[in-house]
Amino acid sequence: MPRTAARVTQAHIARAIRAMRAAGVPNVRVRLTEDAVIVEADLRDPEDPEGRRMEDEPEKVFVC
Repeated sequence: MPRTAARVTQAHIARAIRAMRAAGVPNVRVRLTEDAVIVEADLRDPEDPEGRRMEDEPEKVFVC
C-alpha cells in the first residue's frame, strides 16, 4: 500500500524559517497543529525571566 505524500515537508518549514530570519526576526517558533504548521516570530524577551513579550502581536507565516 503506497504512502500518501506529505502536505508539508521539512524543506517547506526550513524555507519559512530562513525567510523569517532573513526578514530580521531573530527568534522563530514552529507550532504543529492537526491541520497546519505555523511558523511565527517568538517575541518573548530572552532577558526577561518571566518571558514577557517584546511586542503585542507576532507575525505568522502559514505553511500549508
